[in-house]
Amino acid sequence: MLGIDGISCASPRYTARAVLRNYDGKFAVMLMKKVNFQLLPGGGIDPGEDDISALRREILEETGCSCDYIKEIGIVEENRAHCDYTQVSYYYFVHTNGKIANINLTEGEKAIKTEVCWKSFDEIYRLITEFVPKTEQQKFLRARDTAVLEEVKNSFFKYSTILHVMKESSWEEFKNKESWGKRNIEAEGFIHCSQPEYFWRVAPNFDNIDDEMVILCIDENKLSAKVLYEDGDNCGRSYPHIYELINSSAVTDVLPFLLDENGKWLKNPELEIFEDK
Repeated sequence: MLGIDGISCASPRYTARAVLRNYDGKFAVMLMKKVNFQLLPGGGIDPGEDDISALRREILEETGCSCDYIKEIGIVEENRAHCDYTQVSYYYFVHTNGKIANINLTEGEKAIKTEVCWKSFDEIYRLITEFVPKTEQQKFLRARDTAVLEEVKNSFFKYSTILHVMKESSWEEFKNKESWGKRNIEAEGFIHCSQPEYFWRVAPNFDNIDDEMVILCIDENKLSAKVLYEDGDNCGRSYPHIYELINSSAVTDVLPFLLDENGKWLKNPELEIFEDK
């Protein structure tokens, strides 16, 4: 709530927007240099277009990047009585493996000298949340992105955690070392990880192993290695693959690989906040 009086009854415009992170752990922000303003990337949903398709198109147009993994954040509704305008924005946390096309800005975006810039999360958080709006419209735009960035900042575990399973004995060997993963890279070419919401699909791979296993919770924002989201098995889902050694300081928690009475993985209480997909 901005403390601005009035209600607009106009039909809403729908948009799709992203907190967009690349494989280097940097986040995208759209800088409009001519008007000294900044926003998270995204834009309008065209007639007949769904929000995910619009998100992919807008991110490609504004940043040249693909959306290689998409996770829902939430919806922001705006009601701007001062100009009789309403808007509904669907926000997503998006990982990109990098630029795949040239940036294709609208003439309006070009006119205000818009460009994409990649910064740390803390940098874009400060850039957007500490900005002092000069117009009524800027108040709404800043409030919209601020609400989303606050959600991500306060719930980073939900958006930045990936999981890796290994033998407990191996973790005891590696946990005091600066980095680990050489064996995995030599055997597979990269280190397999999973998003928590997909882990129930991965867990059966470890059901028949006699050794005690652990689940490592890895914070992508603390990784020194690059993470690529790839669908190597053509299963329709992209999983995080790490092609370099993992710094042990990125491991935020170590969970037991729990088994039920049938010897199947039992979801850890710490992972209940993630909906299985």
